[in-house]
Amino acid sequence: MKIFKNLLCNKKRITILAILIASILIVISVFYFQRLYTTNTESSYIIIKSGSSSEDISKLLLDKAIIKSKEKFKIYAKLNGLTKNTKDINLIIKPNTSYKELILKLKNQQSDFYVVTIPEGFTLYQIAERLEKYTPLKKEKFLQVSTMDLSSNGIFSKGAAANYDLEGVMYPDTYYIQVGSTEKDVANLMFKRFRSIFSDEDIKRAKELNLSVNQVITVASLVEKEAANDSDRSKIAGVIYNRLKKGMPLQIDASVIYAITKGQYVINRLSYEDLKVKDAYNTYLYKGLPPGPIASPGRPSIEAALYPEKSDYLYYVANGKGHVFSKTYEEHLSNVKKYIK
Repeated sequence: MKIFKNLLCNKKRITILAILIASILIVISVFYFQRLYTTNTESSYIIIKSGSSSEDISKLLLDKAIIKSKEKFKIYAKLNGLTKNTKDINLIIKPNTSYKELILKLKNQQSDFYVVTIPEGFTLYQIAERLEKYTPLKKEKFLQVSTMDLSSNGIFSKGAAANYDLEGVMYPDTYYIQVGSTEKDVANLMFKRFRSIFSDEDIKRAKELNLSVNQVITVASLVEKEAANDSDRSKIAGVIYNRLKKGMPLQIDASVIYAITKGQYVINRLSYEDLKVKDAYNTYLYKGLPPGPIASPGRPSIEAALYPEKSDYLYYVANGKGHVFSKTYEEHLSNVKKYIK
């Protein structure tokens, strides 16, 4: 009987000791993990998909150099009840964020930014529409942002008869737009991206061509809307400059479409009546460049506007795969009969 009591006492002591050791280990673990911080040296933007497990999240954080050890983070995540997120979240992880704060952000599942992609060739109106669709920003407010609202401008001023101040300089790209941003904030973000693409060397080149930045971007936007592929861009730019030198109207359909639509919708084919619309953007009626860009060009079109292909071409017509270029009106008419059905 006495032996049995001793066994029970020993068993209780072992249990108490085990609980004590476990408690100590937990306290040590908590203390240890509280001293762990993220290793990124600048703010990191991460996109976590719905259904991502702690394993998936740990791997993403490791790949982005936000944490050093995937296993350590997984242990801490498990201790703090992080298993799987239930919706898509976009997070900004600042440098030296504590694991505790990081876990709270992951568990709260509140996004820090929106992801918006602006394709090459979008008009300012289309950009404003897309921003309104994917963020709380308002289309009309964005369209009203002016060049005076750009904090780092100094190189771009709109034409007197241009429809919108910022047409052509909201650079097409994928943007991470922080929650709480205003329409002016986003315009500055996009212009800053444009300015990083349009270099000081490009400004120097524009001066060599005796053109303003506005005029270069106007040419680039015409190229962007007209070109079917990259190989056509510099040739089309060359045609534009050749016609300008000869005092010929540019007769570019894309500019007439913009004159009619203000960039708000698409016209697939123009009628002869459309070509008579009295608008400064109608390059059939008015010689020279239109008063401003008609869309946001990408870098290849900007490059073409700055470095056009030298040729004697004055005309071009689409052939289904690209464009066929010609030097005389007679050649052009022949190509039109051949390719325009």
